[in-house]
Amino acid sequence: MIKTFKNAREVIFLGVFFRLLLLFAVPALSDDFYRFVWDGRLLFNGINPYTILPTDFVQTFDFQRIIGDKTIFEKLNSPNYYTVYPPLNQLIFAVSAALSQGSLFGNIVALRIFILLAEVGMFLKIISSPTPLLAGEGSLESNINLNQRSIFSSFRLYAFNPLIIIELTGNLHFEGVVMCFLILAFYVGVKNRKSLVFSSFLFACAVCVKMLPLIFIPLIIKQIGWKKGGIYASMVGLFTALFFLPFLDRMLIEKLFSSVNLYFQKFEFNASFYYLVRAVGFKIFGYNIIGTAGKIMAFLTFSGVLLISWRSKNLFVGALAILTLYFAMATTVHPWYVTNLLVIAIFTNFRYTILWSYTAFFSYATYQTNLYQENLYLVALEYLLVLGMIIYELRDNFSINQK
Repeated sequence: MIKTFKNAREVIFLGVFFRLLLLFAVPALSDDFYRFVWDGRLLFNGINPYTILPTDFVQTFDFQRIIGDKTIFEKLNSPNYYTVYPPLNQLIFAVSAALSQGSLFGNIVALRIFILLAEVGMFLKIISSPTPLLAGEGSLESNINLNQRSIFSSFRLYAFNPLIIIELTGNLHFEGVVMCFLILAFYVGVKNRKSLVFSSFLFACAVCVKMLPLIFIPLIIKQIGWKKGGIYASMVGLFTALFFLPFLDRMLIEKLFSSVNLYFQKFEFNASFYYLVRAVGFKIFGYNIIGTAGKIMAFLTFSGVLLISWRSKNLFVGALAILTLYFAMATTVHPWYVTNLLVIAIFTNFRYTILWSYTAFFSYATYQTNLYQENLYLVALEYLLVLGMIIYELRDNFSINQK
């Protein structure tokens, strides 16, 4: 065990070192960070980023004073949409804007430091966490026996994963911050069930960076029981509401969810099952049925989440299954979305997420031209390989369970 922890320190050191190599790099594969800078500078100057469109603000007298470089507006990928980033993320944007003193380069470095700190915190907690976590009894999941060495092996694959380093540290995506809060929330809740208040606060922090963790609420309710689960969900809702309180506006919910709704019904990239549905829609109806298909698939996803939550005996296996279903049914799956799966998989025996993290690079082919035309053959190859690995691992775990 001493050797394992010694090796863990070496892995953490090298993992951080590889990330620091990108500390002063400008993101090359994503332009999302321009919106982070935009929102942060608005908030730092006392303007609620949820209440004004970039296309409206750019015409105001204060634009030059607050935003500065007009290139930032020109680089925004969704200037006609209200921001979709939750309040804790907005706070990070604002602090980064304050630290950068109007420098775009300084803003980028400040944002990256927050992501690095979150990953380091997650590294330390993963290495020190108890095992197994919330293991159930008498089920397939309960037979997935993990020890510290197994978690360390998975952690090492995560720490040196190219997708993690490129997309989180390099391209400034905040999935690492979300997962840091989520792992801490799970750890606190597992270590001491009396710490549900603190755990729910950490969970709300994850939600207030990106709203994706809300998908785990039914699973948590099933894991800790209806009474405690109901209290936990209520506290998450309360803490989340308190985070949103400073941004409260009469039209806040409508504006926020109008942008979220547009995302699910208009954007499409690197999808799997949805592309099959879209192809059938073109064949039958002659046009893109994303508006209708998006709603139907959202309903199917929600139903699937409830079913998985009800049947799962292990928190992390259930969470991994839920995320896999969610991304399988999504109309948009950017490469950095897969990083969420990689973190959860550390606490399971499933490794298809490692393969997915490498096949996700196929989607980068879309960026080769200004037309951003997807190569559907590469998309098909990506998901066929992942599906094959999932089937193999399910059969392998089922065989172990039978023995």
